[in-house]
Amino acid sequence: MWTVIGKRNRYCDGIHRRTMLQVGALATAGLTLPDLLRLRRMSRADDRTKSRQAILVFLPGGPSHYESFDPKPEATLEIRGPFGSIPTNVPGTFISETLPQLAATADKYSLIRSCCHENSGHGGSQRYVQTGYKSASLEDELPHDYPAAGAIISKVRGPMHGGLPTYIHVPNGDDGGAKFLGNAYDAFEVYSTGKPVGLDVRPTLKLDRLANRRSLRESLDRLARQQENRRVMESMDELERQALEMLSTTAAHDAFDVGKESQATRDRYGNHEFGKCLLLARRFVEAGAGIVSVRVGSWDHHGNAGGTVTSGVKDNNVPLDQALSALIMDLHERGLSERVVLWSWGEFGRTPRINKSAGRDHWPQAMSVLMSGGGLKSGVVVGSTTKSGEQPADRALSPADVLATVYRQIGIDTRQQFLNAAGRPISILSHGEPIRELIA
Repeated sequence: MWTVIGKRNRYCDGIHRRTMLQVGALATAGLTLPDLLRLRRMSRADDRTKSRQAILVFLPGGPSHYESFDPKPEATLEIRGPFGSIPTNVPGTFISETLPQLAATADKYSLIRSCCHENSGHGGSQRYVQTGYKSASLEDELPHDYPAAGAIISKVRGPMHGGLPTYIHVPNGDDGGAKFLGNAYDAFEVYSTGKPVGLDVRPTLKLDRLANRRSLRESLDRLARQQENRRVMESMDELERQALEMLSTTAAHDAFDVGKESQATRDRYGNHEFGKCLLLARRFVEAGAGIVSVRVGSWDHHGNAGGTVTSGVKDNNVPLDQALSALIMDLHERGLSERVVLWSWGEFGRTPRINKSAGRDHWPQAMSVLMSGGGLKSGVVVGSTTKSGEQPADRALSPADVLATVYRQIGIDTRQQFLNAAGRPISILSHGEPIRELIA
């Protein structure tokens, strides 16, 4: 396309003179003014997606799809379990009676009922859902050198936004890590109290003291740089820079202080770890964080270990129902739902039949996923499982498809590559496509 360089005079309709000259060139290529305006709209949409943020609510251990978003009320007791189903505010959609508040907010999110994979180990399946790359082992027996989705977002977006780390993990815990991307892109860990792990965020700490500490550190490290691995030192420099920026930004101090929320808001989320963590997640994205990964509950209910189906509902479903529904509604009421992609899942579902210990065992052949906001359609149910819930009846989707959807909505091209430790280019995802039913 020809471009005429010069003063960019604007017409009364908002179109630059430079643009009008470009239109002539476009016409010679068979493009019209409507074509140009359409391309402009696409460009603005692309800018919007690249400013979006994300919240992941991860449920470690593997929540039962029967006792959450894919109940089977017509199945036998040993399959359907002790709980029934209830209608949501989306006509024709039912979820477990253990989630009444989420049932009342179903028009604000969509469900995927046909997500599945093959790995039945906690470690291996968590690696898959965290990275989009399948694990070669059930647990952690073999290396898995792929970055977590949060680290990818941090790498693409840059490490800091508005004085906050791009990638925050609440509460502290294993999320897979940044791997070959380097430690600078690991999650910044925060306790459910809002206290950062290993860092005292105090507005009274003087900036000149911070500068003096940094100068001393640089002097002490000069010789070490000649001996240490350059990549490790660069990561340390970046982490130090992030800490300095965060300690010197008022917005960061405010974001970590849940006490600034009204008592009514804190009560709405709930006075438990689920509520505290999800409220922090909202505060962090509101302050500018790129992605907040929340890891709450213990969902491994075998009966003889981790609790029974019934005790698991009491310990996990009840606080999740309150906190997650509060987060979804809070994002909408604050005008954040368009800019924040929210998704919630575990590493797999649970077995179709309740075992002799009144629990359910690992079952990666079927699992449910909740997705909300970020320009995605709401009130949609994607896929279904068979009558007994043991596998997809249609539209089988992988964890990589879910991650591809998240990446698409925040403007990240999954074909982009980064070099691993061996110098080999690795794509953000090796497989997976955005879920078309959810794309608005």
